[in-house]
Amino acid sequence: MAELDAGKLVDIADEGRVPPAPPFFKRLMAALSNALYELRKSRTATIGAVMLVLLFGACIATPWIATHDPTKQNYRARLAPPSEQHLLGTDRMGRDIYSRLLHGGRRLVTIAILAVGLSMLVGVPFGVLVGYWGGMADTLGMRLVDGLLAFPGLLLYLLFVTVAQAWKLEGITMDIVLIAALGLAGMPEKARLARGSVLAEKQKEYVEASRAIGDSSVRIALGQVLPNIVSPLIVTATVRLGTVILIVAALSFLGLGTPPPTPDWGADLSAARDYMETHPLMAAFPGLAICYTVLAFNLFGDGLRDILDPRLAER
Repeated sequence: MAELDAGKLVDIADEGRVPPAPPFFKRLMAALSNALYELRKSRTATIGAVMLVLLFGACIATPWIATHDPTKQNYRARLAPPSEQHLLGTDRMGRDIYSRLLHGGRRLVTIAILAVGLSMLVGVPFGVLVGYWGGMADTLGMRLVDGLLAFPGLLLYLLFVTVAQAWKLEGITMDIVLIAALGLAGMPEKARLARGSVLAEKQKEYVEASRAIGDSSVRIALGQVLPNIVSPLIVTATVRLGTVILIVAALSFLGLGTPPPTPDWGADLSAARDYMETHPLMAAFPGLAICYTVLAFNLFGDGLRDILDPRLAER
């Protein structure tokens, strides 16, 4: 058997052929190649993708590229300018700004992704199902969504954060509260978008064919219709990530985020207000980090919209 296998390998090498790649690997490479090809069609999407790659790379590599403990105070080095030891200087408590930016960005991006993921996980299936069923289910579902949309999002965030602070929640627990509040606030938007897309999609022939062969409504809605309406949902989720980051930073700026000394761009920006004239870099670095991150998600989302929207295909 071993001799036969060796002989086959020799024959393959002699004929200049290689063993076929596994099907999964082929599909993965084809998907990546197609994604890169589509990205090259939009300069906006390409720029946003490059910025996001740098952002996610920094977030993943934070434990290795951060030079100091982000919460360790050193009053002997407080308000130090950028130097070889502290690349971006130190804040009013002597904490390394560079390390706080890295750890704060990692936390902020994680909260945004989980919050948007939660809103998609709850809102999209809800919107798809009520849109497909129609009738009373659609009416009641949309009235519930309208009620949630009428509730001010800022008030919802303040309610969740106030309750969390009253219970003296800190660290990861406080982040979970933020994720829940932001996810619940974003759910109605995803539900309405999914429902509107389903209303146009469920009249197509493949849906009628699935009904004819006896597929259940849930299977048709989630297994057949949902994959065909995913494009606008992806674009909305990408742009929503930038909005969520701004919201979390604003709450922290107002003192309603995770309490100190947790690294947070909004809280660091707020703490730098008293030193704007004497040490402007303290405020500049977290402010630029927020701008960069939001711009990256917005550029990528706008580029995806140009790529995925057939009406903009000629642009």
